[in-house]
Amino acid sequence: MDAHSKAKQLVQQRDELDEKIKELMLVLETNNSTMDSPLVDAEGFPLNTIDVYAVRHARHDLICLRNDHAELTEKIAIEMEKDHAEKPTYSDEKPVHRTSNEPFVKISSVVELSPADIGGFRKDDLIIQYGSLHHGNYDDMKQVAEITKNSENKIIRVTVIRDLRPVRLEIIPKKWSGPGLLGCNIIPVKGENV
Repeated sequence: MDAHSKAKQLVQQRDELDEKIKELMLVLETNNSTMDSPLVDAEGFPLNTIDVYAVRHARHDLICLRNDHAELTEKIAIEMEKDHAEKPTYSDEKPVHRTSNEPFVKISSVVELSPADIGGFRKDDLIIQYGSLHHGNYDDMKQVAEITKNSENKIIRVTVIRDLRPVRLEIIPKKWSGPGLLGCNIIPVKGENV
């Protein structure tokens, strides 16, 4: 079971506990009692205005359920953290408004089973958008390297031109068995030196 499903299951269990806690609190309320109000009078006799037996049991069960509740809350937090770690995050959440579909860099080679290959890069893909980068704001290859480095283990949205048509990809730069974070060679379209 993945962390998300596990967290969901634990939240459901905690919701059921909450219902039981509400019922037990009602027992205390109907007896004009709290968790620590006295159950005996000044002379040590049980108060005849409350159901001492029911209040005692409700208090005991409440203590147990509250401990279980705290434990479940802790487990939920752990599973949610795991779930968040399992899901790659997007490196640039803001929508990018490209001013043109003109490519600025291209893929000259892709290593098999590299993050670039798994993400869908193909040799000769022409990149028209790489994260927040596009023809209108691209200056040099350092920007591509910077976005890649800053997006380790996060999704970069990329749009390439392949067979004269735009193709949207999601690339996740990460450490792998080969060099770099992508495993591909990206070169400028306008023959500048990298």
